[in-house]
Amino acid sequence: MDVKEVLLSLGYSNISEDSQNYRMKPIYRDSSSNTVLSVRKDTGYFIDFSRGLKGNFQELVKLSLNLDDVVEAKKWLGDKSFEAKKNNKIDRPKIKQARVFNKDCLLKLKKDHSYWIKRGVSEETIELFQGGVIDDGKMKDRYVFPILNYTGELVGVSGRYLYDLPAGSSKPKWKHIGDKSEWKYPLQINNKICRQEKSVVLVESIGDMLSLWDAGVKNTMVTFGLDIGAAVVSYLLRIDADKIFISFNNDEGKNSAGNNAALKAANKLSRYFDQDQIRLAVPEQKMLDFGDMTKEQIDLWKKKYYLHQE
Repeated sequence: MDVKEVLLSLGYSNISEDSQNYRMKPIYRDSSSNTVLSVRKDTGYFIDFSRGLKGNFQELVKLSLNLDDVVEAKKWLGDKSFEAKKNNKIDRPKIKQARVFNKDCLLKLKKDHSYWIKRGVSEETIELFQGGVIDDGKMKDRYVFPILNYTGELVGVSGRYLYDLPAGSSKPKWKHIGDKSEWKYPLQINNKICRQEKSVVLVESIGDMLSLWDAGVKNTMVTFGLDIGAAVVSYLLRIDADKIFISFNNDEGKNSAGNNAALKAANKLSRYFDQDQIRLAVPEQKMLDFGDMTKEQIDLWKKKYYLHQE
């Protein structure tokens, strides 16, 4: 018997697959996701992304049948065993270690929050994120936010240019230093909220996040662009998210980059989550992001998408 046949005989159903793995809902615990358990097609090696469980196929049999030990699992497998394949080489993605910076550089931050306050962000909200203005260096004339990991180490900074940029300017509105694909921001502040709510709103920039935070939507993660990095996907799997809102900017009529990226992101997440867990929730207002929207406009977005009201 091959791996899938054994999984079916164990009681697994709704098994989906990609090139190397079968994906399914674990039967040994409650879960709302049909893809959180991954099992290699060739070796049976399994990973439960939400619980961090992993091991060989015998361990999965033990878990699935609630057996006392792997000896009983071996007996159950009997001639179903396919251990001849266990030495096949498994290509696993290399774990990338994010760079860590000296936090002394944060001493240069000038606690001037006037830029964000003028844009309608409350002082109470902006102070939570421990940012400030830089007067020199690579981040000159930017409001800079520190990006911290779960241990409080500084893994990067993200800075918003404080002045209007002329048409055709090559200067970026946002500038990042660090491995942004490894950032999980602002989990330094809202990790507990995301875990409790088991839902996350994905937005492009810190400015979008601040506007939603002031509107009461605090279970956000910033993608720092139009792609969802592996670190974000890993976190969503770990908390076994019930609902993921993709809320990139509505660029319809300009270049549709945000709209197209939202569809691409939904397709990417569908490899790991069921379709009913993923919701496209871009702002209604064309060519606006959350930072440019009024509180009333954000409230309408909340009612239609976030609060599941039409």
